[in-house]
Amino acid sequence: MAKNLEHLTIHQFRGLQNLELHNLGTINLFVGANNSGKTSVLEAIATYCRPLDPKAWLNTAWSREIKFSRKPQLDALRWLFPQGSQETSGEIMIAGEGNFPLKKLQANYEEIEGTLGESDQEEDLDNEIISDDLIERGADLFLKVTARSHAGSLFDEQEETIEEVFQLWESERSIFGKKRSSLSLPLETISPFSHRIEQLQVKSLSNAIEQRFKEEIIKLLQNLDQGIIGLEILSTSRDRKERLYIDHKDIGIAPLSAFGDGVRRLLYIASTLVKAKGGILLIDEIESSIHTEVLDRAFSWLIKACQEREIQLFLTTHSLEAIDALLSSTEGTEIDNGHRVLDDLVLYRLEVNNGNNIARRFDSEKLHILREELGQEVRW
Repeated sequence: MAKNLEHLTIHQFRGLQNLELHNLGTINLFVGANNSGKTSVLEAIATYCRPLDPKAWLNTAWSREIKFSRKPQLDALRWLFPQGSQETSGEIMIAGEGNFPLKKLQANYEEIEGTLGESDQEEDLDNEIISDDLIERGADLFLKVTARSHAGSLFDEQEETIEEVFQLWESERSIFGKKRSSLSLPLETISPFSHRIEQLQVKSLSNAIEQRFKEEIIKLLQNLDQGIIGLEILSTSRDRKERLYIDHKDIGIAPLSAFGDGVRRLLYIASTLVKAKGGILLIDEIESSIHTEVLDRAFSWLIKACQEREIQLFLTTHSLEAIDALLSSTEGTEIDNGHRVLDDLVLYRLEVNNGNNIARRFDSEKLHILREELGQEVRW
């Protein structure tokens, strides 16, 4: 399978500094101690794959927060950029290689002030003018990308540079600037708590049903509960909101909320990956809510589904059981000369050294030796 991303260098993004990810696989697993930058890597990939879409930048900035308790958009966006100085500005730089034509992304964030609305003026007793203009906090988001372009013939590869400026204001939900660019990859992000938001579940399953993928999802869920025989989206007469129900052979049709987190987690992963066809799927804490007894079967299903849809996977985990399950799920069969064939699984252990982030790379063969033959710890 051709890879959209083969190499990635994150010069600056959140707390990441000069992180090199060489020879990316079709399945990429990030491990490391707390605060080593695992989630930040996924967020950097998300912005890189939709570099000129300001809404994607905001969604990335808010990705770790629950919708109803999000910090203001300017504060969230600012923390994607390098911190540590008195100035509220900084630059993000990410470079990459692969089938995706983007080669370099540069972004700057600069806070500004201005007035919104018309002025109301009145005179005081000394005939001095008092202005009721409100000073509004805003920010300019400067985006610059360098991408491959083909002109003349297949062998005449050139580069083009695109620059955009988007303006955001503290009290405004809209973003001022040009329309979203076509320079983007299909990309979906799954956080550790996405499956608990029923509106997301309904939307993702609706799309999966349109893509005739419902039966495959049911087969996956049956690894957790063999009594699951169907999935339905129904609206009640009380509030007319669409909700997701599971048809179970023992208890009948029951709301999704009646089932455990494991069922909801796998359902959301399965229905979401359909939208990432030909692109990137990011899953933070892949093991979250999934019982260790079904990790092997769930991961085997996930990897096969992504291979069929040419999806490049990027995952994080804290779990040694998840690493072993992924390794087991990606083992191939033996070929004529007796050598084992392994699917393209790569593990990156993230570490921090003298302020720089380091990724120690383990391919499938080395990972197999370390875990299955030597039983060594590979997370830290």
